[in-house]
Amino acid sequence: MWTRAKVKERAKAALHRNYWKIVLVASLLFLLGCGSGGYQIYKSAHHAGSGTEAEENPVQEQGGEPAENYDYTITIMETVAVGVMGFGLFMVLLLFSSAAVLLVDIFLLNPLSVGGSRFMLKSVEDVAQVKEIAYGFDHSYKNVIKVMFYKELNVFLWTFVFVIPGIVKMYQYYMVPYLLAEHPNLDYREALQMSRDMMEGNKWKTFVLGLSFILWDFFGAITFGIGEVLYVQPYRQLTFAALYCELKNTCAINTAKQGEYVDGI
Repeated sequence: MWTRAKVKERAKAALHRNYWKIVLVASLLFLLGCGSGGYQIYKSAHHAGSGTEAEENPVQEQGGEPAENYDYTITIMETVAVGVMGFGLFMVLLLFSSAAVLLVDIFLLNPLSVGGSRFMLKSVEDVAQVKEIAYGFDHSYKNVIKVMFYKELNVFLWTFVFVIPGIVKMYQYYMVPYLLAEHPNLDYREALQMSRDMMEGNKWKTFVLGLSFILWDFFGAITFGIGEVLYVQPYRQLTFAALYCELKNTCAINTAKQGEYVDGI
């Protein structure tokens, strides 16, 4: 039976053993939103414009005509047309940007997340090389993106139905990247089932394990992110890798007895 103290001690030992490489990889994963629970792109736009005095105040005389003869109907139609065109352009840009983000997530960030998980696992077990982060691209790349896509799709659909089931599914499939990091040829059904087996009875404990880093996050905030980069994120990611190491043996034995496990390496 694993405990928070046990997995954190393994994480600390690994961090001391291979500090700078782990900080480098953890910082990269954190900045890209891999393995840290989020991927967001923020955009901002600034619009400015100017017009003539007549444009700003159509009630004044234009072309020598009195203000009372000004055709307001044309102004309203023009405003509506511009609004419709602007909204249409906005929706097109939103669609393309969303599609681009989705493609980056599927084909780049998900394999990178698997490679980052492998690096952390190797660091917990011994000393890892930075090149491990490319593992998801070099080993069964198509299967890796397929399994990770089904994982994220399941979480999204359950979240779309209602938020709480989505959170439960997120923790059920928490170990999928780590499983692929060791067995990249796993079928997606098998990978999802193995993760469910590993997280059976451990979802709440894993949630509490994540909450135990709140004070560390506060430390990262008051150090303007320096503490987050140099200690908190490496420590957090190693801790969850250590959790996988604690859980994987029991899961592998159980699934092997059921004839479901096929080693992907």
